[in-house]
Amino acid sequence: MKILENLKLDKWYGIVLYLGVLLIASSFIFKPEFLKEKHLFGLGIGMILIGIAYWMSEKHLSEIAYGGILSTQIIKHNFVSIILIIFGIGFIGLFGFKLFLTLI
Repeated sequence: MKILENLKLDKWYGIVLYLGVLLIASSFIFKPEFLKEKHLFGLGIGMILIGIAYWMSEKHLSEIAYGGILSTQIIKHNFVSIILIIFGIGFIGLFGFKLFLTLI
């Protein structure tokens, strides 16, 4: 399974990003009678926006300390990533609620 090794699913926002892509693809491929495709599509767009915002905010910080190089990853958001997160949460909230209403 070389495909799964190349996906780099080691962070939660990577998983959210790929789940968003799968939701969008499933809205085009499958036509269930009890779900509306536009709600799946909107939910997938929201998940993709959040995944992209966190992916672009990931920074690598390296410094020389204790006689060697210490490296770590931090999340530092900028204006664009905050806007993407706000829109992503809005899409997930709106379309998740509409999807829930279609199931009731």
